[in-house]
Amino acid sequence: MILHIATASLAHAAPILSAAISAGFRESGVQSLKNLTDPNALPMVAVRSAGLAFESIIGVVREAAPASDGSANGAPEKERQDEVVIALVDEQYLEMLVEIANERFVANTERIRRFEQLLFKASNHREDEWEEKQVRQDRKRREGLHRKKELEIKMKCRDSSLQLVDEDPNIMLKDLEGVT
Repeated sequence: MILHIATASLAHAAPILSAAISAGFRESGVQSLKNLTDPNALPMVAVRSAGLAFESIIGVVREAAPASDGSANGAPEKERQDEVVIALVDEQYLEMLVEIANERFVANTERIRRFEQLLFKASNHREDEWEEKQVRQDRKRREGLHRKKELEIKMKCRDSSLQLVDEDPNIMLKDLEGVT
């Protein structure tokens, strides 16, 4: 099974990945086309598991031998599509394979249910809400402009005779806007 979930940030991807691994999807991971530390990256959580996959060869399909005159029932050989299925296992072995496959389906279904429960539990504990792409872009733009303004004010303070302590929580941006 493979399930890809696009997330808004690495912080949103982490609880999904944790839920997937805890539920038993051990091959799960996070990937992105951009660097994951990039604030504009959209990490993709890949929920994967091949642990309960099941394969078995039970038969082969072969083309039927052509008729001696090159036709079957008067039809040209090109139009014939006769195939013969040859069973490689007996019915008892096939029934055993069906039982094993059904057990794996049950185990996979339980694993998916565990993942759902852990995912919903993780999403209920999140304090931040999902934001639409445009809302997030606008917020990020405002935050960037705010940081830029703070840096400009700090640079003005350094250039002038004013002394500004970077870590002083009492100095707010609005208090420094009149500084030249």
